[in-house]
Amino acid sequence: MLKVFNSEMLNRRQRFPRALLAGLLCAVGLGIAYGTVTSLVRIEAEIFYLGIGWTIGMVIQKAGHGVGVKFAVLGAVLTLLAVLIGDSVSVFGLSILVHPSIWGEALKALMQLHLSTNISNLLGLLFRAAGIYFGYNYSSIV
Repeated sequence: MLKVFNSEMLNRRQRFPRALLAGLLCAVGLGIAYGTVTSLVRIEAEIFYLGIGWTIGMVIQKAGHGVGVKFAVLGAVLTLLAVLIGDSVSVFGLSILVHPSIWGEALKALMQLHLSTNISNLLGLLFRAAGIYFGYNYSSIV
Protein backbone atom coordinates (compact mmCIF):
# COMPACT_ATOMS: atom_id res chain seq x y z
CA MET A 1 0.00 0.00 0.00
CA LEU A 2 1.29 3.46 -0.86
CA LYS A 3 1.60 6.00 1.92
CA VAL A 4 0.36 9.37 0.74
CA PHE A 5 1.33 11.23 3.90
CA ASN A 6 4.46 10.34 5.85
CA SER A 7 3.74 11.48 9.41
CA GLU A 8 7.23 10.53 10.57
CA MET A 9 8.89 13.02 8.24
CA LEU A 10 10.19 16.21 9.82
CA ASN A 11 9.38 19.53 8.24
CA ARG A 12 11.78 22.47 8.10
CA ARG A 13 10.44 24.08 11.26
CA GLN A 14 10.80 20.89 13.30
CA ARG A 15 14.37 20.00 12.36
CA PHE A 16 16.32 22.66 14.21
CA PRO A 17 14.42 22.48 17.55
CA ARG A 18 14.72 18.71 17.53
CA ALA A 19 18.46 18.92 16.81
CA LEU A 20 18.84 21.57 19.53
CA LEU A 21 17.09 19.48 22.16
CA ALA A 22 18.92 16.25 21.32
CA GLY A 23 22.28 18.01 21.07
CA LEU A 24 21.77 19.91 24.32
CA LEU A 25 20.91 16.74 26.23
CA CYS A 26 23.91 15.00 24.71
CA ALA A 27 26.28 17.89 25.49
CA VAL A 28 25.18 18.21 29.11
CA GLY A 29 25.29 14.44 29.65
CA LEU A 30 28.71 13.98 28.07
CA GLY A 31 30.13 17.02 29.87
CA ILE A 32 28.95 15.73 33.25
CA ALA A 33 30.18 12.21 32.49
CA TYR A 34 33.63 13.42 31.39
CA GLY A 35 33.99 15.73 34.38
CA THR A 36 32.88 13.10 36.86
CA VAL A 37 35.20 10.42 35.51
CA THR A 38 38.24 12.71 35.35
CA SER A 39 37.60 14.06 38.85
CA LEU A 40 37.38 10.54 40.25
CA VAL A 41 40.39 9.17 38.37
CA ARG A 42 42.43 12.40 38.62
CA ILE A 43 43.75 12.08 35.07
CA GLU A 44 43.44 14.73 32.40
CA ALA A 45 42.28 13.02 29.22
CA GLU A 46 41.55 15.84 26.79
CA ILE A 47 41.70 13.46 23.86
CA PHE A 48 38.16 12.41 24.82
CA TYR A 49 36.97 15.85 23.68
CA LEU A 50 37.46 14.63 20.11
CA GLY A 51 34.96 11.85 20.75
CA ILE A 52 32.62 14.21 22.57
CA GLY A 53 32.62 16.62 19.61
CA TRP A 54 32.07 13.80 17.14
CA THR A 55 29.24 12.32 19.23
CA ILE A 56 27.45 15.66 19.62
CA GLY A 57 27.82 16.30 15.89
CA MET A 58 26.40 12.91 14.97
CA VAL A 59 23.48 13.29 17.40
CA ILE A 60 22.60 16.67 15.87
CA GLN A 61 22.96 15.27 12.36
CA LYS A 62 20.77 12.23 13.05
CA ALA A 63 18.13 14.08 15.10
CA GLY A 64 17.77 17.14 12.89
CA HIS A 65 18.65 15.94 9.40
CA GLY A 66 19.82 19.49 8.81
CA VAL A 67 21.73 20.99 5.96
CA GLY A 68 23.39 24.31 6.50
CA VAL A 69 25.61 26.42 8.63
CA LYS A 70 23.20 26.83 11.53
CA PHE A 71 23.41 23.10 12.33
CA ALA A 72 27.21 23.22 12.14
CA VAL A 73 27.34 26.26 14.44
CA LEU A 74 24.96 24.51 16.82
CA GLY A 75 27.34 21.56 16.95
CA ALA A 76 30.31 23.81 17.72
CA VAL A 77 28.45 25.77 20.42
CA LEU A 78 27.12 22.66 22.12
CA THR A 79 30.56 21.05 22.04
CA LEU A 80 31.96 24.20 23.68
CA LEU A 81 29.22 23.86 26.31
CA ALA A 82 30.22 20.23 26.91
CA VAL A 83 33.87 21.28 27.26
CA LEU A 84 32.98 23.98 29.80
CA ILE A 85 30.76 21.62 31.79
CA GLY A 86 33.37 18.86 31.68
CA ASP A 87 36.17 21.13 32.84
CA SER A 88 34.03 22.72 35.55
CA VAL A 89 32.84 19.40 36.96
CA SER A 90 36.36 17.98 36.74
CA VAL A 91 37.87 20.82 38.77
CA PHE A 92 35.02 21.86 41.10
CA GLY A 93 32.87 18.72 41.33
CA LEU A 94 29.18 18.20 40.63
CA SER A 95 28.21 20.84 43.19
CA ILE A 96 29.06 23.57 40.67
CA LEU A 97 26.00 22.61 38.60
CA VAL A 98 23.58 23.49 41.40
CA HIS A 99 25.23 26.78 42.42
CA PRO A 100 24.90 29.24 39.50
CA SER A 101 26.19 32.09 41.66
CA ILE A 102 29.77 30.77 41.38
CA TRP A 103 29.77 30.09 37.63
CA GLY A 104 31.49 33.39 36.80
CA GLU A 105 34.32 32.83 39.27
CA ALA A 106 34.69 29.22 38.15
CA LEU A 107 34.96 30.27 34.49
CA LYS A 108 37.58 32.86 35.41
CA ALA A 109 39.58 30.27 37.36
CA LEU A 110 39.37 27.78 34.46
CA MET A 111 40.61 30.39 31.99
CA GLN A 112 43.56 31.23 34.22
CA LEU A 113 44.31 27.54 34.63
CA HIS A 114 44.19 26.73 30.90
CA LEU A 115 45.90 29.85 29.62
CA SER A 116 49.06 29.43 31.66
CA THR A 117 52.08 28.79 29.50
CA ASN A 118 53.18 25.19 29.44
CA ILE A 119 53.05 22.50 26.80
CA SER A 120 50.43 20.40 28.58
CA ASN A 121 47.96 23.29 28.67
CA LEU A 122 48.66 24.12 25.03
CA LEU A 123 47.96 20.52 23.99
CA GLY A 124 44.82 20.51 26.11
CA LEU A 125 43.57 23.65 24.35
CA LEU A 126 44.35 22.12 20.96
CA PHE A 127 42.34 18.98 21.80
CA ARG A 128 39.44 21.15 22.96
CA ALA A 129 39.59 23.19 19.75
CA ALA A 130 39.73 20.01 17.65
CA GLY A 131 36.71 18.64 19.53
CA ILE A 132 34.80 21.83 18.77
CA TYR A 133 35.82 21.50 15.12
CA PHE A 134 34.55 17.91 15.11
CA GLY A 135 31.24 19.10 16.54
CA TYR A 136 31.06 21.75 13.82
CA ASN A 137 32.09 19.44 11.00
CA TYR A 138 29.84 16.47 11.78
CA SER A 139 26.64 18.34 12.71
CA SER A 140 25.25 19.05 9.26
CA ILE A 141 24.67 16.79 6.33
CA VAL A 142 26.89 17.48 3.30
